[in-house]
Amino acid sequence: MYLFIRSSTNPGPRVNRLIKYFNNLGKKTVYLSPCRFGDKLDTTSINRNLGNLGKFDYFDGSGFLKYLSFLFKINIKILKLIFINRKIIKIIHFSDLEVILFGGILCKFLRIPFVYNIHDNFYQRYEFNFIIACILKYLEFCYIQMSYITLVPEIFRKEAYPVLCHNKIKILRNFPDFDVRTDANLCETRKIRLFYGGWISENRNIDHYFDLAIALKKRDFNIELILCGWGDMDYIKTLKNFSEIHKISFEYLGQLSQKDSVALLQTSDISIAYYNPNKVINILAASNKIPEIIGSSTILITNKHTEIAKSLVPYNISLQFDQSITEVVDPLVKLLRDKVALSNFFKRSLEYYSKEYAPSKLQNVMDEIFDETFLKDIS
Repeated sequence: MYLFIRSSTNPGPRVNRLIKYFNNLGKKTVYLSPCRFGDKLDTTSINRNLGNLGKFDYFDGSGFLKYLSFLFKINIKILKLIFINRKIIKIIHFSDLEVILFGGILCKFLRIPFVYNIHDNFYQRYEFNFIIACILKYLEFCYIQMSYITLVPEIFRKEAYPVLCHNKIKILRNFPDFDVRTDANLCETRKIRLFYGGWISENRNIDHYFDLAIALKKRDFNIELILCGWGDMDYIKTLKNFSEIHKISFEYLGQLSQKDSVALLQTSDISIAYYNPNKVINILAASNKIPEIIGSSTILITNKHTEIAKSLVPYNISLQFDQSITEVVDPLVKLLRDKVALSNFFKRSLEYYSKEYAPSKLQNVMDEIFDETFLKDIS
């Protein structure tokens, strides 16, 4: 059994790719997680024959003590399930610090190899003071040292950890879950669709979409704003009321599958990837959102503070702002009204995506990481 453990209801694109990879090698994979109330459970492609780690209501901002309680409960259950199934587990894949706390230590005692997949450097994720951040950083360092290998999505995430553990860390970039490339569908002259997919709450800066929509509406564009994802229902009602006040077409589609969400992105004109620079982890953001937008022939608007945004500047495949999204309104309107420039913009985007995120490149990277030595050592 190749056991994948994460604190999210569903694996997400990063873990999904790994599960598919090992499935294609003929390995038995099992996904173990808690289930968040309201999440749509993926039962079609994911083996969950160990059940789950309980059902929880752990929304953003629900409180520090509630979060600690959640972590303690799921880690106790992880500990028990690893011990019960120790004879059939070949390797365990832990996603982030939340689920490795007890299980990683037990794996060392039981001599079960594990992969530590760091989606977000935990010590940078929240606003910890310096002492707590250092403790968490070196706690992560310990698990990196104990792991068979550790995966991070970008080189700058690797460099955030002590050099002593760098030999354990491999780079597996956040490729989209599937090839999202599509031919450019040039925006209509006056009708523009804005698309947001993801967690919906006040701290996700969805107000940027409304700021942009209002600015474009003043330039005589008809705006359609599409949202999908799970989150704060009261906040979603607030957004709907705001859209009615400003006469902006607004549609909330609930939680969709990754495939359906990308299909909507591919038919949209603009999507915004904003990362609040007040958080260190956001400056080091490495989500699959940006390559999905680029590959979908959708105009990417992002803020210029992140390492990923800086890397895109030479390719001229994004519009970037510093403080306010209204900074990009003039160049955006100019781009929308110039079909030749827009066509060239999408051509550059697809060339970049094909070079950096082609499925063949992902396959090669994974073959290098999980080579014959890896498979032999865990057999």
